[in-house]
Amino acid sequence: MARQLQITLPEDTMQLLDRWLASSDYPENEAIKLSIMEPQRNYLKQQLKEGAIVRAERDLNLAQDWFSLEEELW
Repeated sequence: MARQLQITLPEDTMQLLDRWLASSDYPENEAIKLSIMEPQRNYLKQQLKEGAIVRAERDLNLAQDWFSLEEELW
């Protein structure tokens, strides 16, 4: 289902939008979706990176503990 949207934008914004859509290999609808989704993707990537950094020391300690236990068994 498609819905029509009528909005008023400043001329410089329209020119920017026209240039952006002209340079895109995607149909207009897909290009707009990608543009909207990009900040969300970047936010998730940043959250994953920060979480990995925060947990890195804990994970390293766990790996070393397990390695020590395995060494004792051999």
